[in-house]
Amino acid sequence: MSNTRSANHIEVEVFFQPPPASALAGASVIVLDIFRATTVHAALFSGGACAVYPVEDFSRGAALRDSLPGSRLIGEVGALPPPEADFGNSPTQFESMDVSGWTVVHVTSNGTGALVGALDADVVLSGCLRNMSAAIDHLLGSRPARVVIVCSGDHGGTAPSVEDSFAAGAYAARLRGVAPNATLRGGARLALKIYHSYARSPSRAFADSPHGDRLRDLGFQADFTYAGNVDADPNVISLGVDESGRPVLKRIPALLH
Repeated sequence: MSNTRSANHIEVEVFFQPPPASALAGASVIVLDIFRATTVHAALFSGGACAVYPVEDFSRGAALRDSLPGSRLIGEVGALPPPEADFGNSPTQFESMDVSGWTVVHVTSNGTGALVGALDADVVLSGCLRNMSAAIDHLLGSRPARVVIVCSGDHGGTAPSVEDSFAAGAYAARLRGVAPNATLRGGARLALKIYHSYARSPSRAFADSPHGDRLRDLGFQADFTYAGNVDADPNVISLGVDESGRPVLKRIPALLH
């Protein structure tokens, strides 16, 4: 760790549900949706996907897929893919497939909306436990004054989720470890307490998740092991816009420190 990076003062905030866009102005943002969207992004880009377009609903998602030749529409409603989707929303499904070169349109109940809602922030990354260190190192390399961790939550972002809150605490702990002068604001301090209350164990937190109960009932247990594998993935996934102004996620080179 360089002295330059540790000397830069950083404020760290956590929102347990997606906030108004105005709350993210001027911030470097990491969006988390641990069981689904952002862990799916890690799986897709690890497998060589080219681009992922986050979209808030399937009517717009289907229209976008039809306008992007060769693209696939993936996602879920109530944890399962609707008829218009080409594939579902399980990260282990995409880990086992050849997704190299894919352009993906992605619709989920929580995570894709949280990403689109953060578009006007200075920097927006799709983060999960698998690429936590890569995301944090990339942000710190740009010497941000303010880092905001946004949990996608449950029920369309109207309620907090156990797994996202735990992961936000893991991010806060890692940020404090590599930038000891960082100031943790209220939500970040609470997230850190949640993280430590589960003894820093993803499996313990996941066991308490109501969303996790639903996924277990549907047979997606393998996704929990995949989602809880901390720092297994070196990819930095950044949200920007394409030439038509549409939000799009792409893998970018990590900043060198």
